[in-house]
Amino acid sequence: MARPRQFDETRVIESLMNVFWEKGYEATSMQDLVAASGLLKGSLYGAFGDKHAMYLAALKHYDRTRIQAGIDILNGEGSARQKIARLFDNVIDSTKRGLFAGGCLLCNASLEMAATNPEVKAEVKTTIRRLKVAIMEALSPRIANEDQAAALAAFIVSAYFGSRVLAKGGAPAAMIGDTRDHCLQLVP
Repeated sequence: MARPRQFDETRVIESLMNVFWEKGYEATSMQDLVAASGLLKGSLYGAFGDKHAMYLAALKHYDRTRIQAGIDILNGEGSARQKIARLFDNVIDSTKRGLFAGGCLLCNASLEMAATNPEVKAEVKTTIRRLKVAIMEALSPRIANEDQAAALAAFIVSAYFGSRVLAKGGAPAAMIGDTRDHCLQLVP
């Protein structure tokens, strides 16, 4: 009979996610993950599997927490324009406060791992698809044609994640604001 876990799994996954987010997959060592989690290497392996499995768990946690927060904005109150503006405003606010030095874990995974790792690519695609669907649903009261809504949602997703990449590179908040404003001009 397996023993119950003696640690807060969500806290551990959050700490693993933060290490991968800061350093990237390749630069993260098992020693980094042990130090961040507070667990012994054997406990980490026993709970999550190898480093790759930990990375996938971190990406899923990022989706359930950070990306879901954006989806919650899109499912919230207000017009499609207001919801999309709030989505971008989170990036702008984080940029102004200097919180985007690590960028977006999903964008980082896209650039570092998705091209060569099918599991990471699938996770990235799933997360992007979830955000696109939420944007389409926000647009649906204003755009009845599903193909037009899908095309505009794809554009907004691209602009949104592009803004997150630019924020990591030090783009000024005003530039991301301009991107937001151009997207909003396209929303009926």
